[in-house]
Amino acid sequence: MGFDDHRDASGGEQVIAARWHARGDVRIEDVPRPVPAPDEALVQVLWCGICGTDLEEYREGPIAIPVVPHPRRGSVAPIVLGHEIVGVVHTAAADGSGPPAGTLVIPDVVIGCGTCSWCLRHEEGLCPSLAVRGQTEDGGLAEYMVARASTCLQVPDGVPAEHAALTEPTAVAVRALRKLDRLVGARIAVVGAGAVGQLVARVAAASGARVELVVDTRPARRERAQRGGATETLDPSTAWSRVHSAGGYDAVIECSGGDGALALALALARRGGTVVALGIKSRPDELDTTSLVLAEKRLVGSAAHLWDDDCRPALDLIASGRVEVGDLISHRISLAAVVADGFGILADPTAEALKVLVDCR
Repeated sequence: MGFDDHRDASGGEQVIAARWHARGDVRIEDVPRPVPAPDEALVQVLWCGICGTDLEEYREGPIAIPVVPHPRRGSVAPIVLGHEIVGVVHTAAADGSGPPAGTLVIPDVVIGCGTCSWCLRHEEGLCPSLAVRGQTEDGGLAEYMVARASTCLQVPDGVPAEHAALTEPTAVAVRALRKLDRLVGARIAVVGAGAVGQLVARVAAASGARVELVVDTRPARRERAQRGGATETLDPSTAWSRVHSAGGYDAVIECSGGDGALALALALARRGGTVVALGIKSRPDELDTTSLVLAEKRLVGSAAHLWDDDCRPALDLIASGRVEVGDLISHRISLAAVVADGFGILADPTAEALKVLVDCR
Protein backbone atom coordinates (compact mmCIF):
# COMPACT_ATOMS: atom_id res chain seq x y z
CA MET A 1 0.00 0.00 0.00
CA GLY A 2 1.48 3.38 -0.95
CA PHE A 3 1.78 6.37 1.30
CA ASP A 4 -1.06 8.12 -0.54
CA ASP A 5 -3.39 5.52 0.97
CA HIS A 6 -2.29 6.21 4.57
CA ARG A 7 -3.43 9.17 6.65
CA ASP A 8 -2.81 9.85 10.30
CA ALA A 9 -5.43 11.36 12.57
CA SER A 10 -4.46 14.88 11.52
CA GLY A 11 -4.63 14.06 7.80
CA GLY A 12 -0.87 13.82 7.30
CA GLU A 13 0.63 11.26 4.98
CA GLN A 14 1.91 8.02 6.46
CA VAL A 15 4.90 5.94 5.29
CA ILE A 16 6.43 2.61 6.26
CA ALA A 17 9.59 2.49 8.38
CA ALA A 18 11.68 0.00 10.39
CA ARG A 19 12.09 1.53 13.85
CA TRP A 20 14.27 0.44 16.76
CA HIS A 21 12.33 0.62 20.03
CA ALA A 22 14.53 -1.46 22.33
CA ARG A 23 16.95 -4.35 22.30
CA GLY A 24 15.41 -7.12 20.22
CA ASP A 25 12.49 -4.86 19.30
CA VAL A 26 12.52 -3.46 15.76
CA ARG A 27 9.06 -2.86 14.32
CA ILE A 28 7.74 -2.23 10.81
CA GLU A 29 5.36 0.67 11.39
CA ASP A 30 3.32 3.41 9.77
CA VAL A 31 4.89 6.76 10.67
CA PRO A 32 4.27 10.33 9.49
CA ARG A 33 6.16 11.20 6.35
CA PRO A 34 9.12 13.35 7.47
CA VAL A 35 8.97 17.09 6.88
CA PRO A 36 12.28 18.57 5.67
CA ALA A 37 13.86 21.72 7.10
CA PRO A 38 14.58 24.52 4.58
CA ASP A 39 18.11 23.17 3.91
CA GLU A 40 16.97 19.54 3.66
CA ALA A 41 15.68 17.46 0.76
CA LEU A 42 12.93 14.88 1.07
CA VAL A 43 14.37 11.67 -0.40
CA GLN A 44 12.38 8.68 -1.57
CA VAL A 45 14.53 5.74 -0.53
CA LEU A 46 15.12 3.04 -3.15
CA TRP A 47 17.62 0.73 -1.46
CA CYS A 48 19.12 0.69 2.02
CA GLY A 49 21.83 -1.76 3.04
CA ILE A 50 21.95 -3.33 6.47
CA CYS A 51 25.17 -4.37 8.14
CA GLY A 52 26.71 -5.63 11.36
CA THR A 53 26.13 -2.25 13.02
CA ASP A 54 22.37 -2.57 12.49
CA LEU A 55 22.43 -6.19 13.65
CA GLU A 56 24.30 -5.32 16.84
CA GLU A 57 21.84 -2.50 17.62
CA TYR A 58 19.04 -5.03 17.19
CA ARG A 59 20.66 -7.74 19.32
CA GLU A 60 22.73 -5.76 21.83
CA GLY A 61 21.58 -2.13 21.60
CA PRO A 62 21.49 0.60 22.48
CA ILE A 63 25.11 0.95 21.37
CA ALA A 64 25.27 4.03 19.15
CA ILE A 65 21.60 4.82 19.72
CA PRO A 66 21.70 7.33 22.59
CA VAL A 67 20.63 6.20 26.05
CA VAL A 68 20.06 9.81 27.08
CA PRO A 69 18.45 12.56 24.98
CA HIS A 70 20.74 13.44 22.09
CA PRO A 71 21.83 17.12 21.79
CA ARG A 72 20.38 17.36 18.27
CA ARG A 73 17.41 15.04 18.36
CA GLY A 74 16.19 15.51 21.91
CA SER A 75 14.85 11.97 22.36
CA VAL A 76 16.13 8.41 22.51
CA ALA A 77 13.72 6.07 20.76
CA PRO A 78 12.18 4.99 18.53
CA ILE A 79 14.78 5.52 15.79
CA VAL A 80 14.45 4.60 12.11
CA LEU A 81 17.51 2.47 11.34
CA GLY A 82 19.55 2.43 8.11
CA HIS A 83 22.63 4.38 7.00
CA GLU A 84 23.64 2.79 3.63
CA ILE A 85 21.20 4.64 1.40
CA VAL A 86 20.42 5.50 -2.20
CA GLY A 87 17.26 7.32 -3.21
CA VAL A 88 15.63 9.89 -5.44
CA VAL A 89 15.05 13.51 -4.44
CA HIS A 90 11.28 13.80 -4.08
CA THR A 91 11.25 17.43 -2.92
CA ALA A 92 14.29 19.68 -3.35
CA ALA A 93 15.46 21.87 -0.47
CA ALA A 94 13.40 25.02 -0.05
CA ASP A 95 16.54 27.17 0.27
CA GLY A 96 17.69 26.14 -3.21
CA SER A 97 20.68 24.10 -2.07
CA GLY A 98 21.44 20.62 -3.32
CA PRO A 99 20.17 18.68 -6.35
CA PRO A 100 16.74 19.12 -7.93
CA ALA A 101 13.79 16.79 -7.65
CA GLY A 102 14.20 13.56 -9.60
CA THR A 103 17.95 13.26 -8.96
CA LEU A 104 19.37 9.91 -7.84
CA VAL A 105 21.47 10.66 -4.74
CA ILE A 106 23.50 9.28 -1.87
CA PRO A 107 22.33 11.11 1.27
CA ASP A 108 25.05 11.96 3.78
CA VAL A 109 24.47 10.40 7.20
CA VAL A 110 27.23 12.02 9.31
CA ILE A 111 26.14 15.33 10.81
CA GLY A 112 28.28 17.59 13.00
CA CYS A 113 27.11 20.63 14.93
CA GLY A 114 28.96 22.93 12.53
CA THR A 115 30.45 25.19 15.19
CA CYS A 116 32.85 23.16 17.37
CA SER A 117 36.61 23.01 16.77
CA TRP A 118 36.33 19.59 15.09
CA CYS A 119 33.62 20.70 12.68
CA LEU A 120 35.56 23.87 11.85
CA ARG A 121 38.51 21.61 10.90
CA HIS A 122 36.16 19.52 8.73
CA GLU A 123 36.33 16.62 11.18
CA GLU A 124 32.60 16.29 11.73
CA GLY A 125 32.94 12.62 12.63
CA LEU A 126 34.71 13.66 15.84
CA CYS A 127 32.09 16.27 16.82
CA PRO A 128 31.03 15.85 20.49
CA SER A 129 27.44 16.40 19.31
CA LEU A 130 27.79 14.03 16.34
CA ALA A 131 24.52 12.81 14.88
CA VAL A 132 24.27 9.87 12.49
CA ARG A 133 21.19 9.13 10.45
CA GLY A 134 20.07 5.62 11.28
CA GLN A 135 21.61 5.74 14.75
CA THR A 136 20.87 9.00 16.56
CA GLU A 137 18.47 10.40 13.93
CA ASP A 138 15.96 8.72 11.66
CA GLY A 139 17.68 6.94 8.79
CA GLY A 140 16.92 5.19 5.54
CA LEU A 141 15.02 1.99 6.38
CA ALA A 142 11.84 3.78 5.35
CA GLU A 143 9.97 4.85 2.27
CA TYR A 144 11.12 8.45 2.80
CA MET A 145 13.81 10.27 4.74
CA VAL A 146 15.20 13.79 5.01
CA ALA A 147 18.83 14.68 4.32
CA ARG A 148 20.92 17.84 4.22
CA ALA A 149 20.62 18.80 0.58
CA SER A 150 24.07 20.35 0.10
CA THR A 151 25.79 17.08 1.05
CA CYS A 152 23.66 14.75 -1.10
CA LEU A 153 25.92 13.24 -3.78
CA GLN A 154 24.45 12.93 -7.25
CA VAL A 155 24.85 9.43 -8.68
CA PRO A 156 26.35 9.54 -12.20
CA ASP A 157 24.22 8.38 -15.11
CA GLY A 158 24.50 4.68 -15.84
CA VAL A 159 25.29 3.57 -12.28
CA PRO A 160 22.67 1.07 -11.07
CA ALA A 161 20.95 2.22 -7.89
CA GLU A 162 21.79 -1.11 -6.24
CA HIS A 163 25.49 -0.55 -6.84
CA ALA A 164 25.28 3.04 -5.62
CA ALA A 165 23.80 1.74 -2.37
CA LEU A 166 27.27 0.39 -1.53
CA THR A 167 28.79 3.88 -1.55
CA GLU A 168 28.70 4.16 2.24
CA PRO A 169 30.58 0.91 3.02
CA THR A 170 33.01 1.72 0.20
CA ALA A 171 33.57 5.11 1.84
CA VAL A 172 34.46 3.28 5.06
CA ALA A 173 37.20 1.50 3.10
CA VAL A 174 38.37 4.73 1.46
CA ARG A 175 38.69 6.49 4.81
CA ALA A 176 40.55 3.58 6.42
CA LEU A 177 43.11 3.53 3.62
CA ARG A 178 43.55 7.31 3.79
CA LYS A 179 45.11 6.70 7.21
CA LEU A 180 48.18 5.25 5.48
CA ASP A 181 51.15 7.35 4.38
CA ARG A 182 51.26 5.73 0.96
CA LEU A 183 49.34 3.08 -0.94
CA VAL A 184 51.15 2.65 -4.24
CA GLY A 185 53.31 -0.45 -3.92
CA ALA A 186 52.41 -1.02 -0.26
CA ARG A 187 52.09 -4.61 0.93
CA ILE A 188 48.63 -4.87 2.50
CA ALA A 189 46.95 -7.50 4.66
CA VAL A 190 43.24 -7.48 5.55
CA VAL A 191 41.81 -9.25 8.60
CA GLY A 192 38.11 -9.96 8.17
CA ALA A 193 36.56 -10.54 4.73
CA GLY A 194 32.98 -9.45 5.19
CA ALA A 195 31.60 -6.76 2.91
CA VAL A 196 33.85 -4.03 4.32
CA GLY A 197 36.94 -6.26 4.28
CA GLN A 198 36.28 -7.20 0.65
CA LEU A 199 35.88 -3.51 -0.20
CA VAL A 200 39.07 -2.55 1.66
CA ALA A 201 40.97 -5.10 -0.42
CA ARG A 202 39.41 -3.88 -3.67
CA VAL A 203 39.93 -0.18 -2.94
CA ALA A 204 43.53 -0.86 -1.91
CA ALA A 205 44.21 -2.75 -5.15
CA ALA A 206 42.53 0.00 -7.21
CA SER A 207 44.81 2.51 -5.46
CA GLY A 208 48.02 0.70 -6.42
CA ALA A 209 48.63 -1.41 -3.32
CA ARG A 210 49.51 -5.11 -3.33
CA VAL A 211 46.88 -7.05 -1.36
CA GLU A 212 49.04 -9.98 -0.32
CA LEU A 213 46.90 -11.54 2.42
CA VAL A 214 43.24 -11.69 3.45
CA VAL A 215 42.32 -13.53 6.67
CA ASP A 216 38.86 -14.86 7.50
CA THR A 217 37.29 -17.83 9.26
CA ARG A 218 34.89 -18.60 6.40
CA PRO A 219 36.18 -20.43 3.31
CA ALA A 220 33.62 -18.82 0.98
CA ARG A 221 34.77 -15.35 1.94
CA ARG A 222 38.42 -16.31 1.50
CA GLU A 223 37.64 -17.70 -1.95
CA ARG A 224 35.83 -14.50 -2.93
CA ALA A 225 38.77 -12.40 -1.76
CA GLN A 226 41.15 -14.50 -3.82
CA ARG A 227 38.92 -14.17 -6.88
CA GLY A 228 38.99 -10.44 -6.23
CA GLY A 229 42.76 -10.36 -6.52
CA ALA A 230 44.21 -11.18 -3.09
CA THR A 231 47.51 -13.04 -3.45
CA GLU A 232 46.81 -15.38 -0.54
CA THR A 233 43.99 -16.09 1.90
CA LEU A 234 44.25 -17.87 5.25
CA ASP A 235 42.11 -18.77 8.24
CA PRO A 236 43.17 -17.01 11.48
CA SER A 237 44.89 -20.02 13.06
CA THR A 238 47.11 -20.52 10.02
CA ALA A 239 47.76 -16.79 9.83
CA TRP A 240 49.09 -16.83 13.41
CA SER A 241 51.51 -19.59 12.48
CA ARG A 242 52.79 -17.42 9.64
CA VAL A 243 53.40 -14.28 11.69
CA HIS A 244 57.18 -14.59 11.94
CA SER A 245 57.79 -16.24 8.58
CA ALA A 246 55.80 -13.70 6.53
CA GLY A 247 58.20 -10.83 7.24
CA GLY A 248 55.34 -8.50 8.06
CA TYR A 249 53.14 -6.23 6.00
CA ASP A 250 53.38 -2.50 5.49
CA ALA A 251 49.79 -2.08 6.61
CA VAL A 252 47.13 -4.34 8.09
CA ILE A 253 43.46 -3.32 8.09
CA GLU A 254 41.41 -5.05 10.79
CA CYS A 255 37.77 -5.23 9.67
CA SER A 256 36.16 -7.99 11.73
CA GLY A 257 36.05 -6.94 15.37
CA GLY A 258 36.41 -10.63 16.23
CA ASP A 259 38.14 -11.96 19.32
CA GLY A 260 41.90 -11.74 18.86
CA ALA A 261 41.60 -10.10 15.43
CA LEU A 262 43.30 -6.84 16.41
CA ALA A 263 46.11 -8.72 18.15
CA LEU A 264 46.61 -10.76 14.97
CA ALA A 265 46.66 -7.59 12.87
CA LEU A 266 49.36 -6.06 15.06
CA ALA A 267 51.41 -9.25 14.87
CA LEU A 268 51.15 -9.31 11.06
CA ALA A 269 52.37 -5.74 10.66
CA ARG A 270 56.07 -5.29 9.93
CA ARG A 271 58.38 -3.31 12.16
CA GLY A 272 57.38 0.31 11.62
CA GLY A 273 54.14 -0.80 9.95
CA THR A 274 50.62 0.54 10.45
CA VAL A 275 47.47 -1.17 11.70
CA VAL A 276 44.12 0.48 10.99
CA ALA A 277 41.32 -0.70 13.29
CA LEU A 278 37.83 -0.72 11.75
CA GLY A 279 36.17 -3.57 13.61
CA ILE A 280 34.11 -2.76 16.70
CA LYS A 281 33.47 -5.19 19.52
CA SER A 282 31.77 -5.06 22.90
CA ARG A 283 34.70 -6.59 24.84
CA PRO A 284 38.25 -5.21 25.08
CA ASP A 285 41.20 -6.99 23.47
CA GLU A 286 44.52 -7.85 25.06
CA LEU A 287 47.36 -6.47 22.94
CA ASP A 288 51.11 -7.00 22.94
CA THR A 289 52.06 -3.42 23.76
CA THR A 290 55.73 -4.34 24.13
CA SER A 291 55.90 -5.33 20.48
CA LEU A 292 53.88 -2.26 19.55
CA VAL A 293 56.37 0.02 21.29
CA LEU A 294 59.68 -1.66 20.50
CA ALA A 295 58.79 -2.32 16.85
CA GLU A 296 57.48 1.25 16.51
CA LYS A 297 54.26 0.14 14.92
CA ARG A 298 51.35 2.53 14.51
CA LEU A 299 47.81 1.70 15.62
CA VAL A 300 45.09 4.04 14.39
CA GLY A 301 41.30 3.92 14.41
CA SER A 302 39.00 4.81 11.54
CA ALA A 303 35.29 5.47 11.80
CA ALA A 304 32.97 8.18 10.52
CA HIS A 305 33.44 9.13 6.87
CA LEU A 306 32.98 12.55 5.27
CA TRP A 307 30.61 13.16 2.37
CA ASP A 308 33.23 14.86 0.19
CA ASP A 309 36.59 13.41 1.26
CA ASP A 310 35.43 9.78 1.49
CA CYS A 311 31.96 9.25 -0.02
CA ARG A 312 32.64 11.15 -3.24
CA PRO A 313 35.82 9.16 -4.09
CA ALA A 314 33.97 5.97 -3.15
CA LEU A 315 31.15 6.78 -5.56
CA ASP A 316 33.71 7.66 -8.25
CA LEU A 317 35.42 4.28 -7.79
CA ILE A 318 32.08 2.49 -8.20
CA ALA A 319 30.94 4.63 -11.14
CA SER A 320 34.22 4.18 -13.01
CA GLY A 321 34.21 0.41 -12.51
CA ARG A 322 37.58 0.49 -10.78
CA VAL A 323 35.91 -1.14 -7.78
CA GLU A 324 33.34 -3.82 -8.57
CA VAL A 325 30.52 -4.05 -6.00
CA GLY A 326 27.66 -5.89 -7.71
CA ASP A 327 28.91 -9.36 -6.77
CA LEU A 328 28.99 -8.40 -3.08
CA ILE A 329 25.19 -8.06 -2.98
CA SER A 330 24.22 -11.45 -1.59
CA HIS A 331 20.59 -10.85 -0.61
CA ARG A 332 17.74 -8.52 -1.59
CA ILE A 333 14.72 -8.34 0.69
CA SER A 334 11.64 -6.20 1.18
CA LEU A 335 11.32 -3.57 3.91
CA ALA A 336 8.56 -5.64 5.50
CA ALA A 337 10.99 -8.58 5.85
CA VAL A 338 13.91 -6.69 7.41
CA VAL A 339 13.41 -8.16 10.90
CA ALA A 340 12.39 -11.70 9.99
CA ASP A 341 14.81 -12.15 7.12
CA GLY A 342 17.38 -9.35 7.14
CA PHE A 343 18.72 -9.64 10.66
CA GLY A 344 18.29 -13.39 10.60
CA ILE A 345 20.42 -13.67 7.46
CA LEU A 346 23.16 -11.47 8.92
CA ALA A 347 23.20 -13.47 12.14
CA ASP A 348 23.36 -16.87 10.40
CA PRO A 349 26.93 -17.83 9.44
CA THR A 350 25.61 -20.51 7.09
CA ALA A 351 23.76 -17.89 5.02
CA GLU A 352 27.09 -16.52 3.72
CA ALA A 353 25.67 -12.99 3.70
CA LEU A 354 27.89 -10.19 2.49
CA LYS A 355 25.68 -7.24 1.64
CA VAL A 356 21.96 -7.38 2.34
CA LEU A 357 19.97 -4.72 0.47
CA VAL A 358 16.47 -3.71 1.54
CA ASP A 359 14.02 -2.55 -1.15
CA CYS A 360 12.23 0.37 0.52
CA ARG A 361 9.77 1.16 -2.27
